Amino acid sequence: MVKLEDHLHGAGPKRILSLDGGGIRGVLTLGFLERMEEMLAKENNDPDFRLCNYFDLIGGTSTGSIIATGLAIGMKASEIKHKYFELGNKIFGHKTGFFQYLFKGVKYDNKPLELALKSYFGDITLGDTEKIRTGLCIFSKRAETFSTWAIHNHPEGKFYQQNKDWPLWQVVMASAAAPTYFLPMFMKDSSGEQGAFIDGGISMVNNPSFRLFLLASLNSYPFRWKLGKRNMLLVSIGTGNADNKSSYETYQKNNLMEWAAKMPDFFMFDANLANQMIMQILGDSPTSISIDSEMGDLRDDLFLGFHALTYLRYNVTFSKKEMENIGVDLNAQQLKTIPEMDNPKNLDLLSEIGEKAGEKFIAKEHFSGFLSMKAAPSQSTYFVSGSKYDLPFESYTKKDIPIGACRIDNDFEIMTMEGLMKAKKGDYLIKGVKGEFYACDAEVFRETYAKTRE
Repeated sequence: MVKLEDHLHGAGPKRILSLDGGGIRGVLTLGFLERMEEMLAKENNDPDFRLCNYFDLIGGTSTGSIIATGLAIGMKASEIKHKYFELGNKIFGHKTGFFQYLFKGVKYDNKPLELALKSYFGDITLGDTEKIRTGLCIFSKRAETFSTWAIHNHPEGKFYQQNKDWPLWQVVMASAAAPTYFLPMFMKDSSGEQGAFIDGGISMVNNPSFRLFLLASLNSYPFRWKLGKRNMLLVSIGTGNADNKSSYETYQKNNLMEWAAKMPDFFMFDANLANQMIMQILGDSPTSISIDSEMGDLRDDLFLGFHALTYLRYNVTFSKKEMENIGVDLNAQQLKTIPEMDNPKNLDLLSEIGEKAGEKFIAKEHFSGFLSMKAAPSQSTYFVSGSKYDLPFESYTKKDIPIGACRIDNDFEIMTMEGLMKAKKGDYLIKGVKGEFYACDAEVFRETYAKTRE
């Protein structure tokens, strides 16, 4: 069994799983995950394969956070799906009365969801390094400060010590408490101040893939994993998109209430597409889609000058054409109601769509270089500016400005503000006056620098 420490600090390429929000449509996500689990189990000759052993970081928003947390503690996708079927009617089966909805603004009682999460995750806390078997990140929105929180379990995180004792069920509840569906989750922050936490999907992270990429790579966070299309894989899975295309006549006579009802859809569509666009620009994406008729699929664009990761995105649109493409026949009424996030009557159909879409779209070739659990680590050493390394830096002078320099006896790479810098065996790793790292060619170094006297 792979331990949390191995996922966070072990050698080799890093793998990240990102799971969208979408209420009961999370069952569709689980169809994709079952197919992925089956494929990877076969490739690794492991009948008891778990995605928590494969992915080094699993993150999700709302329903995605429930699935992410289940996977992170070692559950199989099929087990989590069984839970969704078991509890769908309990959580979404009985709406609150008209007056409670009018005055409290919620459709459903929090209690059934709260009890379900407690039964799944028991007394596990965010800082449990034994029961949480891989990196985990849960996204929530703090309503009164308008801030989006990435709540993760890396022991070197800035707020880990303050947050590690939070019950896992409570953190997940904070991510799933969708406004108008459930009441907020109230939790105390590191200063002891009470906060109102709501569904993380009420932000740019309903699709959390870009934020997970930042979490894994920015110096602000403790992960600081190596970039490169052979060094990082991010798999992003959606919960299905409504087919929003319509004719202009639809909007000719819209009244105020009709426009107001449509606003969240406009926002969520653009937020999800923006994440997709950014990730396709940053990464090598075998599953890339056309962003619009002018940008296309962005496969010829390299925003950083290199591919920062391999990026895979799996999702479906609930259109007649796409459903037929995967072998699901939906009538007009079903196409209208299938995008609903709180309709337990759709569970069987959503499950079928997820399974068939997973079979249709997930291909072994997409995971080239990442299929094996025992992928060979990179032969080059990776340095990140601002980090501390136990190397024999010696003092040198260049134009009376002291710097540190160390000859490296193998190929190496450095992530700088300008991007990834590559150097060859025998070149020097330079530590600047502000702690920044950069490389210098060995010949240039000898001609330019002189060692200072001790």
